[in-house]
Amino acid sequence: MKQPGKSALTRRGMLTGMASVGIGTAAGSALAADRPMISGGHISGCENAGVAASEMSGRIATPANFARAGRCELSRDTVEGPYFICTDTMNARNIAQGVMGTPMTLSLRVTDQACGTVPGAIVDVWQCDARGNYSGHAVNPDSPNLARQRGRRREPDVPTRFLRGVLAADADGIVEFDAIYPGFYGGRAVHTHCKVHVGNTAYLTGQVLFPEEWNDRIFNGPLYSEGRGARRVLNADDSFGRSGGLFTVRERGGRLLATVNLSIRT
Repeated sequence: MKQPGKSALTRRGMLTGMASVGIGTAAGSALAADRPMISGGHISGCENAGVAASEMSGRIATPANFARAGRCELSRDTVEGPYFICTDTMNARNIAQGVMGTPMTLSLRVTDQACGTVPGAIVDVWQCDARGNYSGHAVNPDSPNLARQRGRRREPDVPTRFLRGVLAADADGIVEFDAIYPGFYGGRAVHTHCKVHVGNTAYLTGQVLFPEEWNDRIFNGPLYSEGRGARRVLNADDSFGRSGGLFTVRERGGRLLATVNLSIRT
């Protein structure tokens, strides 16, 4: 893994391309309708007709980048958490939606139990913004009670949708989303959620953590940390540990690239 150090990714570069949204405010698009949810409980499926394919042209990651992004052993399910939404299919590659933060591309590859790729697998991702806010939910990210909610789903009460997206894997089993490095909220380590479907059936729900050396670097700036009432939890102290996997993070083309393998039993 490339270690963070001196590079072209300056603080100015960390904020480049993002709209001038004040700290603690929520940018994003108000969407008319989310995809229908087709099952309940802790693990949900979605109606996935009409989900766009992740385009190979312009893709940042190559298959070789996944050689160190975790072995192709089966990924472990973790709880869905309270903030999952079957987001509208309009939320495709660009999920940043004008939210300020360090630009980052999430690149996830879906494999099966035999280490083969799974083209066409549907991948949802969702994460909080730099200040710990999830779109669709009016919740104080510094509340000490957030981590206790765990798998209890919360109904959306805000129309905005940002840092949520869904795409179908390309011929290499890869999906890519242009996002930001996520923030944190009370009681949890830094993570991004993902859900892998084949058709309308959810095969995996995960929470993927980020390397601490990158967390230390990103959270050294005021956008992510200034005025926060919550303490950032380290990976080693997180309630889910590394059960959902760990992103490999590197710099590519003036932005960060985070890669991970998601392996499902088909």
